[in-house]
Amino acid sequence: MYSYKELEHDLEMGHEVEFFHMEQKYSISNNKDGWYLTRLYDENYQSFKTAQELLEYGRINGKTLADIWNQVKVETVF
Repeated sequence: MYSYKELEHDLEMGHEVEFFHMEQKYSISNNKDGWYLTRLYDENYQSFKTAQELLEYGRINGKTLADIWNQVKVETVF
């Protein structure tokens, strides 16, 4: 299983991640303007300056990624 610690490490390295939570697909991505937590298909997104801010302040259904990470299925790390 892909752990939350692995997620933290991979984001620090600049990697991006796609995962499922409660049958919804999400993406963590970045570009020169910052980091994004996006619910795919409807493109509902949250933006942050750093990966650390995304981990601290990003929310899915009112919960942090740390709170829900044991309920996600990681699809891709790139």
